[in-house]
Amino acid sequence: MKKIWAIFLIVIIATATAVAQKSHSVRVTKDFNNNWKFKLEDKASFCEIAYDDSQWRVLTLPHDWSVEANFSKENSGRNAWLPGGIAWYRKSFVLPNNYKGKSIEIQFDGVYKNATLWVNQHPIGIQHDGYTSFRYDITELLSFEQENTIAVRVDNSNQPNCRWYSGSGIYRNVWLNVTSPTHIETWGTFITTPEVSEEEAKVKIVSTLKNMDEAKEVNIETLIYAPNGKQVAIETSAIKIGNYQSTDISQFLSVKAPELWSVATPEIYRVITYIKSGNEILDEYESTFGIRTIEFDAEKGFFLNGENIKMKGVCLHHDAGSLGGAVPDEVWIRRLRKLKAIGCNAIRTAHNPASPEFMTMCDTMGFLVMNEFVDKWNKPYRKNAPKDPFYNVQMADPNFTVEWQQNYEQTIRRDRNHPSVIIWSVGNENHPAGSIGQNDGLRRYASFVRSLDPSRPVISGMERGKDVKNVDKKVDDIIESCKYMDLIGMNYGEQWCSALADKKPGKAFVSTESYRYYNSTPLKRYANVERSPWLDVIDNENNMGLFLWPGIAYLGESRNWGRIGSDGVFDFAGFPNPDAYLYKAFWSEEPTVHLEVYGKKTEKMSQWGIPEMHQNWNLPKDTIVNLVTYTNCETVDLYLNNKKIGSQNLSDFPNWIMNWQNVNYQPGILKAVGKINGKAVCECEIATVGKLHHLEMNADKSQVKSGDIIHVELSLHDKKGRGITNADGELHFKLEGNAQIIALENGNSSDLTPFSNKKTKMTHKGRCLCIVKVGDNKNEEVKLSVKCTGINTQQLVLIEKK
Repeated sequence: MKKIWAIFLIVIIATATAVAQKSHSVRVTKDFNNNWKFKLEDKASFCEIAYDDSQWRVLTLPHDWSVEANFSKENSGRNAWLPGGIAWYRKSFVLPNNYKGKSIEIQFDGVYKNATLWVNQHPIGIQHDGYTSFRYDITELLSFEQENTIAVRVDNSNQPNCRWYSGSGIYRNVWLNVTSPTHIETWGTFITTPEVSEEEAKVKIVSTLKNMDEAKEVNIETLIYAPNGKQVAIETSAIKIGNYQSTDISQFLSVKAPELWSVATPEIYRVITYIKSGNEILDEYESTFGIRTIEFDAEKGFFLNGENIKMKGVCLHHDAGSLGGAVPDEVWIRRLRKLKAIGCNAIRTAHNPASPEFMTMCDTMGFLVMNEFVDKWNKPYRKNAPKDPFYNVQMADPNFTVEWQQNYEQTIRRDRNHPSVIIWSVGNENHPAGSIGQNDGLRRYASFVRSLDPSRPVISGMERGKDVKNVDKKVDDIIESCKYMDLIGMNYGEQWCSALADKKPGKAFVSTESYRYYNSTPLKRYANVERSPWLDVIDNENNMGLFLWPGIAYLGESRNWGRIGSDGVFDFAGFPNPDAYLYKAFWSEEPTVHLEVYGKKTEKMSQWGIPEMHQNWNLPKDTIVNLVTYTNCETVDLYLNNKKIGSQNLSDFPNWIMNWQNVNYQPGILKAVGKINGKAVCECEIATVGKLHHLEMNADKSQVKSGDIIHVELSLHDKKGRGITNADGELHFKLEGNAQIIALENGNSSDLTPFSNKKTKMTHKGRCLCIVKVGDNKNEEVKLSVKCTGINTQQLVLIEKK
């Protein structure tokens, strides 16, 4: 884990250094996030150069205005009971004279949604989809040594327009790209490794050269650097290019004794492409890639570098609880590290492209990615749905039919060099298998994606459809639709995996979306079988793996007022839910055992949920309880106050859910001990706790620099230091020094405290998370003070004064 973290830091530092160097060289990649002005209002005059915006709010992007509002029943539960609206962003800037004669483009990594842009009052374009990165050439619209103005109108007023919380505004980074008129296009390299062996890797690099100048002859010099920074290959090509033209140049290089990218060893190579005219360097473009092979076998599943592995995956939305859609990189790094710690190795970007930074994290941390373009194609969530605000809304973007092609292409060009990306997904839950709409869409969209990138399989998260009585017919329908896909991909369809294999469709199976705990039967979806879909992966060689729904709790898709989101394997704060330990037992090589107490059993459980359980051992006298242990050990021994009260073998529980029935409660310590070959290798205990005595505060980093994000985990404890999970308290926060609290999160999906409140927060199950952003640190002390009712104020120095 430390090695993976170190690799990520090296790549981030190298990237930052490269950007800084480029600001003094032929190519400038300028952070364009600072000093924007914002107003949650709509007037046509806001695009005018002369408009006086001096009273507007000044902010730094990324920004999500919806998450700043209060929850209200008047809003849609789809959007977490938060509003949309129409807002404007304006930015004034001055370009130096040495930018004259350059090509200049503005790049937005994500704006939700319906973004209309003006530069110096000139309209430059509209981007409807809110998740796709886009860019515009603005060269001819700019002035130098005098003020320029860019205005962006964002329209997210038609609510709801998404199945989950989307956020509103310019919620990802913005860049100004300045190049020579003759340059490599942004996202203009396509790097593949068509032949890989232990001795050598053949590398093909296709570069898109753009010449917004007179015709000329140039040399393209491409260098490859190994993960250790050493140059390992070079190739030079001469090319003649006409005026105002683009052309693709293919180069073939060889890397000896390649270091392969894998989930365990995510080795990253770097490519520098120079455009030269004589001795003059016109452009310098940097790309990264990984050397690896992927293979999808109809009978044996997925192979990475010749090794047969299973995808231990989760679906992730783009929000991060109280931060909304504008998520700092460090927040995702922490979340991904927690997923990696339980053995997760695959991510589905459900159901839209993630940020470029997120994709780099997957590269450097070793995750396989199913990269998805869109949720719906062109239909409502449910055709002829009842008049129900949860269903009877348009979930597909009404502009999809006119914009899909450019959006798919932008995402493919942006993400095609990421070694983590192993599957493209053209959509999610559009039509049932075998339907005309599904077949027509797959035929059109999948073939387009293959025309841009034939190196990866193309699939869709296909809708399961209604329950059927004829399994054979259902399986035939699945195969019929999947003829347009390169794999058999189904949401919640793993129960048909064996029947599909018997038909020998010539394609491996992947469960693109699965329940976390319960399972279905071939005849009934909501059967609530206590058997994880992961066991279908283990039992069927043709099943490559699954993506659990969801890996981390997300905002929105809420049917009932009072609930702001849906739970996941981890909660909003990144704290593990009980099933996280079940999947650690499934996925991790580390011996593990985890103990929970069952709560009240309900007659009807959500298929997406888990049974009520907790770790509270402060129970009424004479209570009889049922327990569960999740383990990958051969045997578990159970002790109550050091007295052994039972022993069970994992082999006796085919579903890996080891139940302990009718245990007589006694105050004290309940302990589960996991054994392998008769030897104790791990344990888990829960204890009767005393009164609240103190608050523990733990920061995730001690070496801090300006702009850093610090996560502080807080937990309630008794006098003996035991964690309190059966009671909660209100925390009051005070931060001193040049830093700010950007989020308070407790993981409770029913907490309606406004996210804008950065001063107080209730704990949930005795825990809370405080996220701090460091300002321009000048060796000043930064101290966090937290007061909880009944105990003294606790303090934690985040940055010591030097």
